[in-house]
Amino acid sequence: MRLLERAPIELAESADPLLPRNWGPTETATISYGHGIAVSPISTIAAFAAIANDGVYVRPTLLPVAADETIVGERVMSSESAQTVLDLMRENVLDGSGGYADAPGFRVAGKTGTAEKPMRGGYDSNRLISSFSAVFPYEDPQYAILVLLDEPHGTESTYGYATGGWTAAPAVGEIVSRIGPILGVQRAEDETGERAALVRAALMPEMIP
Repeated sequence: MRLLERAPIELAESADPLLPRNWGPTETATISYGHGIAVSPISTIAAFAAIANDGVYVRPTLLPVAADETIVGERVMSSESAQTVLDLMRENVLDGSGGYADAPGFRVAGKTGTAEKPMRGGYDSNRLISSFSAVFPYEDPQYAILVLLDEPHGTESTYGYATGGWTAAPAVGEIVSRIGPILGVQRAEDETGERAALVRAALMPEMIP
């Protein structure tokens, strides 16, 4: 998935990931849920794009690509594994922590992320980096999106929570709702997305006209 190396993109600022000095069984366990490793946003969304692309990793780029240009990618997981993860991402939006990311008719699939910031001697549970990574439409993903918030604050409408599901996920849902028609994505019947849109209106009234 290229998460353990610098993102191969045309940016001098693209940095190496932060990895543990000693990688043992404990680190393997904690890294599986995000503690002990830090990767760049472009590396993160490139990995999600590989899942959506049938398990084939395509090098991210800022340069335009001709419509008739053949892009050669690298298979980083089997088609079966990629589809299983994609199904789980959709299920997370339908019936999990990413419910507020769903957009009416655009069939979002994605995953929340909530990381506590490191401090001397451990982590600060009151200072979070909250995110939501998504692809859409689920049946034939064409677009990937990542919203990352640095130290968001919970509000009364989020019951004080500042985790990815309460902050970044609603932002993704609203962005997809607005850019989907512009991108020409065909809208499908999706009652779940309609419900999520109503909830977002309550969570973020200042963002939604």
